[in-house]
Amino acid sequence: MTIEIEERPTSNIAMETFPLEDETIEIEHQVDIELNKFQQKMVYIGGAVNTLLAVFFVLTSFYNNIQPLYIISWFLTVLVCNIINVSFTYRNRHIILSEIKSVELSYHFTVGMLALVWGCIGLFSLFGDSYYHLYVITYLQIALVGFCFGTVTDFTACIICAVCILLPYCLLRIYSEIHSLSHMGKDSNLNFTYIISLAVITAFLLVASYIGYRLIRKFFRLSFEKVSLSNKLSNANKFLEQRVKDRTIELEDSLKLVTYQSTHDLLTDLPNHRLLLEHIDSAMVIAQQNNHMFGVIYLTINEIEKINDAMCQEASEIVIKTIAQRFNKIFDKLLTENFQTYQLTVTLSRKDVFVILLEPVLNALAVEDMLKPIFNMLKSPFQIESQSLKLTSSVGVSLYPRDGTTTKTLLKNAATAMLYAKQQGGNSLNIYTAESNLNLVKQLELESGLHTALNANEFIVHYQPVVDLRTGRICSVEALVRWKNPTFGFVPPDQFIPLAESNGVIFALGEWVFRTACLQTKLWHDQGFTDLKVAINLSAKQLHRKNIIENISSIINELGLDPKFIEFELTESIAFQQNAISIIKQFKSMGLGLAIDDFGTGYSGLSSLKLFTIDKLKIDKSFVKDVATNNDSKTIVSNTISLAKKLHVKVVAEGVETIEQLKFMQDQQCDLIQGYYFSPPLDADMLTEVLNRKETFLRV
Repeated sequence: MTIEIEERPTSNIAMETFPLEDETIEIEHQVDIELNKFQQKMVYIGGAVNTLLAVFFVLTSFYNNIQPLYIISWFLTVLVCNIINVSFTYRNRHIILSEIKSVELSYHFTVGMLALVWGCIGLFSLFGDSYYHLYVITYLQIALVGFCFGTVTDFTACIICAVCILLPYCLLRIYSEIHSLSHMGKDSNLNFTYIISLAVITAFLLVASYIGYRLIRKFFRLSFEKVSLSNKLSNANKFLEQRVKDRTIELEDSLKLVTYQSTHDLLTDLPNHRLLLEHIDSAMVIAQQNNHMFGVIYLTINEIEKINDAMCQEASEIVIKTIAQRFNKIFDKLLTENFQTYQLTVTLSRKDVFVILLEPVLNALAVEDMLKPIFNMLKSPFQIESQSLKLTSSVGVSLYPRDGTTTKTLLKNAATAMLYAKQQGGNSLNIYTAESNLNLVKQLELESGLHTALNANEFIVHYQPVVDLRTGRICSVEALVRWKNPTFGFVPPDQFIPLAESNGVIFALGEWVFRTACLQTKLWHDQGFTDLKVAINLSAKQLHRKNIIENISSIINELGLDPKFIEFELTESIAFQQNAISIIKQFKSMGLGLAIDDFGTGYSGLSSLKLFTIDKLKIDKSFVKDVATNNDSKTIVSNTISLAKKLHVKVVAEGVETIEQLKFMQDQQCDLIQGYYFSPPLDADMLTEVLNRKETFLRV
């Protein structure tokens, strides 16, 4: 009989931690499978050998004149039992392990019956002589050996077979001793020898069968343990190989990502400064080989800092990203139309500086023509937070090899040209010259001088009067800082204020201006000019500095000046940004005045005027300049004055320089006037003299 066990898929030991007890059960399971396969083969072989032995025994028995009927009956019985045993084994070849107990008893019974039939040949010794008796005993021994080894994988069946084979002969011997059968007792020593030999062989075979069973089982167990261990090692190797492969892929992907991130800007996906250097080096090699020029172009957006201050950093990032997208579209179009003419490489070197590599270049005029699409690109407004912004750019160009033969020199000269273009304002393009380099040197010297100018007492506060049109008298002054540099003389504010904001000097300078202006105003009050107010400008960086409220309160309290005589001037773009409103409201709660400077030039709408209380609107001088001749300026100024009166806000006209401008402001009932028509900015002593004269300034 054989039992075929259901084979379960083995777990991947390397991927899944399999408990040791479960693994042992799994191995025993596999051992049972192989033992039953082995038993099945032994049953088939044993059946064939058993039948052949029976045939030989029958033939030999005929030779010894045994009754044919007995022999044939016995043979047929053996044959039937063999067929039953083999058939039973074949029928149960697919039985699963859980059903083995239910068929084991039947199997033992079948095997026992077959062994019992073989044991019956001992009865034939009654019908033959002593030689035939020896022959029968020999066959019993052969049958015993055959059955014991045939059932070596089932020790219980082995015992049953041994007992069933020997039982008939033993019963016959007992019977012969009792009845003293003469022909079986002729030689008692010989008979005793037969019995002893059968007993020894039986004992030996049972021991051999038991040991063999254990050895075979151990052999299969060791085999499967070896296979299991081999599978573990194989799976572990595969797992480790896969892990190494996966890890290698991860590292390669990470390396690619790190390499990309190190050579590209994460916001725009444009190549960054590191990759730009490689492109320039490659371009120089090609230019030397082909004997042509190429251009390095620096481009910056003029309004990016203002947008960053007025809105937020995210708004400026949106602008930069949008510009990068527009660059890609424009340059793709240029490359399609001029693919045989030149090649463009766009990079983002800093947060607001685009560097473009243009190759080849025939001459400087060709560069200007090729870059015209950039200025056209900026003509389309940028939509940021529901606001439409128009931007301008400053572009600087250096040419290889004319303006430098190294990467460092080309980049420095292009940056110099860009700074020179930025000073010109608007959409400006400047190709590097030695003159622009000198201007940059001057700017660097100014920036360096700013750090020591305050301690060296090089700054002076001038005051420009503001005249009340109703009385014609000075009602307030605007504090304006001036720098008298030992080398360059008086430096215009539009040159050093941006430098002070960029290098951080603006904080100390602003505090000094505020303290100086407040102190001077207090002196004027002490001299009898008790209604005079002072207006002081605040930049975006000053406004957002930590502890600005505490610093202002401390200075006011220290000097003993009433806050109502102090007025802060904020540009439109600074005052109406979201993160400035709370600070301005604190100013108002302290009693400080508020004026919106350069009104009409910022990015806010008229609806922003209702965010907090405003004391004054200052019309930008760009509108006042041509108000007498330009209808658009007239309309803007008159509408601004009308709107301010409806909001109960006073209007200051800046930059009034001519009688025509003054008359227009009087006609529109403007409240206050400031400009060179009345007085330029004066130092404190000169303005004190003017105040002492108590003049009426209206000379219309």
